[in-house]
Amino acid sequence: MQVLSDVRVLELCDSIAGPFAGKCFADFGADVLKIEPPQGDPARRYGPFPHDIPNPEASGLFLHLNRNKRGLTLDLQQESVRQLFLQLVPSADIILESFAPGQMERWGLGFETLRAIKPSIVVGSLTPFGQYGPYATYRGNDITYYAMGGPMNGTGSPELTPLRKTLQMVEAQAGQTFAGQVLAAFLVARYQGEGQHVDVAGVETQLGSVDRRIIFELSYQFTGETTNRESLSGAVGTLPMGIFPCADGYVQILTTPAWAPRMLKTLDSPELYAYFRENPMAALDPQTGPLVQEVLFPWLLTHTKQECFELADLQNGWPVFPINTVEEVVQDPHFQERGYFIDIDHPVAGKQRYAGPPWRMGEGGFQVRYPAPLLGQHNEAIFCGELGLTKEQLARLSNLGII
Repeated sequence: MQVLSDVRVLELCDSIAGPFAGKCFADFGADVLKIEPPQGDPARRYGPFPHDIPNPEASGLFLHLNRNKRGLTLDLQQESVRQLFLQLVPSADIILESFAPGQMERWGLGFETLRAIKPSIVVGSLTPFGQYGPYATYRGNDITYYAMGGPMNGTGSPELTPLRKTLQMVEAQAGQTFAGQVLAAFLVARYQGEGQHVDVAGVETQLGSVDRRIIFELSYQFTGETTNRESLSGAVGTLPMGIFPCADGYVQILTTPAWAPRMLKTLDSPELYAYFRENPMAALDPQTGPLVQEVLFPWLLTHTKQECFELADLQNGWPVFPINTVEEVVQDPHFQERGYFIDIDHPVAGKQRYAGPPWRMGEGGFQVRYPAPLLGQHNEAIFCGELGLTKEQLARLSNLGII
């Protein structure tokens, strides 16, 4: 028994952010019915694919975002099909949707209609800019969220243009925020019986994020300072900060004046010890930089990044962290011992390794129940088994291309 095993979610989301939210519920036991159009979620066309052969049933991204879900197909543009969706509402606790503002209402599936069917229903709506406001009808994606809602102006080299973060990290973060807010509304609905409509704007999930954004916003509000791009290359102005080469790769170093003693203990240089002892303000003096550099670079280049991490951070509390490749992360003994990476066998993609949940629970937590669904895999089980359609009726709707 998992903590959400008595919860049913109808997921009307595609691509990344919405399905990521659905995965958060599915991983902890909720019966998430992923409802796709007959042509499938666009994420099915995104790689990577096994052996680099495109296959809508074997997209690595889709399989990761949709494990532990059951799959249905419905063309909600068809009024007759929308009636089938409405028949699912009484059994649902949560509906996740990512259509443009007003689309659900135009289809006769707005919150008030759904709440009339089930008073405790929770509807979560995820759009780029929210359900109202001057930008409400605008489209957006990962780069939009980061550029307009996050400190993109502070990412990249100061000599070049601003850069976005790699891949779809921002959309995944938006999806996780979406899930958290919907879960909060669900708890209200479950214990107070009041349905809720949760309006989440992708851009706004970034405005208040802890990933530098809120710090930059507070700095601007209190001091008027705006975001500036800083070089990521390692620099020893006074104390080492940034990315530095070592024997087998790179490490990230952070050194504040208060942490200078930790640096000295790690580098174990009599000359540096003497200099800092004789100069009480050495940690703030720019002339200290060249002296530190003479000791630091030889030390780094004679140690691997793991050795740097163990000697500096683990032993002395000086933040020196390895910059790992994906292969090194997957093989890291820490993640191996915690069982973070999981193997899931899929009927088309085969057995593949995926990232697991970033938290643990004593009981009722994460489980792998089944792989991501094939397109329309559970149509018969739901439409015939629950809603009473005959197999002939289901086949006819399928032939018409609306299921």
